[in-house]
Amino acid sequence: MKRNISNSLLFILTLSVMLSCKSKKEIVKAVDKPVPAAENSSKRDKLAAINNSQTDFNSISIRSKANLSINNNSNDVSMNIRIRKDQAIWVSVTALAGLEVARALITPDSIKIINRWESTYIQKPFSYMYEFTNEQLNFGTLQSILVGNTIKEFVTDSSRIDLNGGQTKLSGIIRSLAYSMLINENNKIFQTSLQDDQAGQSLQIGYADFAIVSGQQMPQSVNINSKADRKNIQLEMKYSKVEIDQNFEIPFTVPKRFSVKD
Repeated sequence: MKRNISNSLLFILTLSVMLSCKSKKEIVKAVDKPVPAAENSSKRDKLAAINNSQTDFNSISIRSKANLSINNNSNDVSMNIRIRKDQAIWVSVTALAGLEVARALITPDSIKIINRWESTYIQKPFSYMYEFTNEQLNFGTLQSILVGNTIKEFVTDSSRIDLNGGQTKLSGIIRSLAYSMLINENNKIFQTSLQDDQAGQSLQIGYADFAIVSGQQMPQSVNINSKADRKNIQLEMKYSKVEIDQNFEIPFTVPKRFSVKD
């Protein structure tokens, strides 16, 4: 149980691996047929509307209750997430008894994790992630997932757009990764699906319970389901408090008695 609770931080750090799995071979993208100018204009307008509806912030603080399930072994935790846009993501995981079990500080250059259960500390360059994934993975991807924004690499002119009533579907293939995103009538994403059949990996992200925070719509429920090989990881987060552009600290001090873990 203790290991699974502390692993929730490691999951948050690595869930994005599904976004850009190593491919055994590159899939050649089919050449699109010429699109009429009027349709091109409509597509550009829709993409612009989606981009303009992203949650805008300099900093954001999120408190949540979370349930982490690894191969059906479930644990309830509390999570505090603090983000300084494009600079740092700070995460603290607390058990129901009120004891912090793990803390992480992620920057575009590094990954640091304190595991209080094991009295260990990990520090790696962000490029350490590229041992498990290619360089499509970046800091902004993880930031977007936690805030409920679209992944910008998938909102491009090369994406296919399908309209169904008030909903929009963006889809496409990047290397071996097939992606689709469902956008609601307010141009906010409510579902992301990523699939790499070659690697046998998939990631599903669902957003719900949208609320107005500082004049902007944000999801208050985030559900993540990751499948790879024989491991099935589910993370359900219910945001209890979200603050945008408020002052906060991101404390990260490693106790001297903690050992460094490779």
